[in-house]
Amino acid sequence: MKNIKSQGNGEQPAISRRHFIQASSALIALPFVSSPATAQARAVTATENRPAEKVVQTCSTFDCGGKCDIRAHVSDGIVTRISTRPDNALDAQMPVMRACVRGRAYRKFVYHPDRLKYPMKRVGKRGEGKFERISWDEATTLIADNLKSITEKIWPGFALCSCWHRRFRRHLFRR
Repeated sequence: MKNIKSQGNGEQPAISRRHFIQASSALIALPFVSSPATAQARAVTATENRPAEKVVQTCSTFDCGGKCDIRAHVSDGIVTRISTRPDNALDAQMPVMRACVRGRAYRKFVYHPDRLKYPMKRVGKRGEGKFERISWDEATTLIADNLKSITEKIWPGFALCSCWHRRFRRHLFRR
């Protein structure tokens, strides 16, 4: 085996290619050998510091007629992530109802900065963007009164309703 000698005065010990490759391989492998132990230690520490997580079963209701099964993972009253029904929970009698991307993205809607958290009533002209905050009782009364006056004036003898399922979606039906 050919030795590699240092340039210069020749007093430094020579190293063979074999020893150089062995040492390089050991240095390259060092992070991979030690990482499982450190990763496990980090996982244990993260689990100990994490607050208890509660899984709340719900369904997608916003802008969707599928009503797919979604699960909200809640820590300290905040939704941390949303998952769907796992494969091991499948039942032969029930269809697979996994949530789509829209259902799994509900966390963005819940915590969006522009989300309305209370009812508001327009006080300016349309398009001005002037609103005032009103109570929930006032909002439901206002909606009910307006729906009643519209149905009495425009559609006497009809009732207004909305059903979520595609096959049964009928917005108006005769009383």
